[in-house]
Formats: sequence, structure tokens, C-alpha cells
Amino acid sequence: MADSNSAPTWQRRPEAGSRFGMQVLLWITRLFGRRVVHAVMAPVSAYFLFTRGPERRASRAFLDRALDRRASLRDVYRHFFRFACMSVDRAFFLLDAKRSAAGLAEQVPVTFVGGPESQAVVDAGRPGIFLAAHLGSFEASRVLGAAFGGMDLRIVLDRNQGARISELAAELNPELAKNVIDAGSSTVELGLKIKEALAEGAWVGFLADRYRDGDRTLPVPFLGQTALFPVGPYLIANTFKAPVIGTFCRQGAAGYEVHCEVLSEAVDLPRGQREAALAALVERYVSRLEHHVRASPYAWFNFFDFWAGASGHRRDR
Repeated sequence: MADSNSAPTWQRRPEAGSRFGMQVLLWITRLFGRRVVHAVMAPVSAYFLFTRGPERRASRAFLDRALDRRASLRDVYRHFFRFACMSVDRAFFLLDAKRSAAGLAEQVPVTFVGGPESQAVVDAGRPGIFLAAHLGSFEASRVLGAAFGGMDLRIVLDRNQGARISELAAELNPELAKNVIDAGSSTVELGLKIKEALAEGAWVGFLADRYRDGDRTLPVPFLGQTALFPVGPYLIANTFKAPVIGTFCRQGAAGYEVHCEVLSEAVDLPRGQREAALAALVERYVSRLEHHVRASPYAWFNFFDFWAGASGHRRDR
């Protein structure tokens, strides 16, 4: 198991787009609606397809695996276009801070799958951990709070990554911004904020398919090759003996499906078999992530060499 890693590729890539461009798209979104602005994304996607070489190559390498065939340039364009449409949809999720999950469906259709089992875990009254991924729209998953009866949901995100879109999101929806725990904080400060949130009865959400520089990771098979996944969220769940729910957001032409799956009703890693139990828990999440990625491959948005960091790492480290 790796305790630290060199800076992942995704942390070194510059953010695409400009603040002015985002403001223009927001204006178009408000004036003309979702369908029109999605159409505008077609030439925008083509532009980024031909100007962002590393992302284009990473997309093709990923799609080769997810589609089980050689991905064409058209496949890569479709991947870029889905990402652009998702980015636009973020505005619809953020524009109205008080809109309910049902109201959001009027703008962007969102369907919840597997809710009853997760609802039972939430209704038990114990705070827990939500594990999401860069699959579909994270904002669609954020409305889980409303879907589960107004639960307090805090999200661990790095404000410095995608800073322009984070600033715009804070302007559009200050209430959601208040519920963001900055992953870029010091280790001590981050740990205290997460502990505070759980102590207050809130659920804490993590994007569990990326690790940051210095994170403890575990190498796990994913789409046919070993990749590194962070273990921090599972260790936090173990500390609080908290439940863990996986949320996997599939994206289609019309809207989103948020699949909720209980991964553990209460994480309790046995002292004598701690590493094996931890590995089994991470592998359970990765297995379900792979299932949903294969079902919705154009909606997984990690535009970098996802498997590069696992080179040289062994499971028994």
C-alpha cells in the first residue's frame, strides 16, 4: 500500500476555459435554456478536442478500455461533448439554492435508483460517508440531501482545482458553497472539519476515484489494469464506525440517473485483519464504479492517464 505519491497528473493540468467564457455561457443558459446551450457546446467541444492534446489522448486510452474496442475520434468527441453538457448542467443545479430534488427535475431530469436501501441507512440516524466519482454530474448527486429528507450533506472538494468554476458556483449558490469542506486545507485542518461535520450529524461526501499528492492509496484492478485509489474516506468511516453509501451518476442525453448503493452499514475494520478488510472495502467500491462506468462510459470525466500512478506499486507495500 502506498502512503504517498508524486503529484497526480490531474493536479498539474491547467483549467480549461475562461471566466468570461463561463459568464457568457451562463447568460445564454439563463436566456435560452438548456437545450439551446447544449447545442452551443458542439463547436466548443470540437475546439477543445483539437487543442487539448493530453486530454484527447487520455480520453481515447480510457475509452479503449471502457468500450472494449479501439475508440474512434468520434467517440472521443462524444466524450468531450458529454463533459461540456455536464458543465452547463451544473449551472441549472446551482442557480436556485432552494429548489427541491423534484423541482430540479423540471430543468434537468434526475432519477434516483436504489433509494430505499440507502434511505433505510440514512433513517437510522447515524452520520456517514457518501462516495461519489467523476461520473456524470456531482451536482446531481448533491441533491441527495433533498432526496433523503433534507439531510445535512457536506462535500470535500479542492477549491484550488477548477478555481474559476468553483468561484462561479459560489456566486450562483452561496448555500451550497458553505457546505464545501476544502480538500486543499492542511491535513490537520481537513481532519478537524470532517470530524466536526460528522459530530454534528452531517453526512460527508468524497470523490473517491482520485487521490491527491500525499494521500494514502491502494492499488486495485480497474478496467483491466491496476490503478490507485485513496483509502482516506474508508479510514474515516472506520474511526466513526459510520455507514458508507456509494453514489454513481450515469449521464444520458436527457438527464441523469443517480444510483445509490450501500457499501457498508457500519465500517468496522477488525484489528487483526485490518489491511485485508480495508482492501475488500475499497475493491467493493471500485468494482461498482467499474460497473457503472461501463454502463455510461462517456460520462466518466478523468481526462488524464488514470493508471500511470500505479506503476511500481505493489499491493503488499
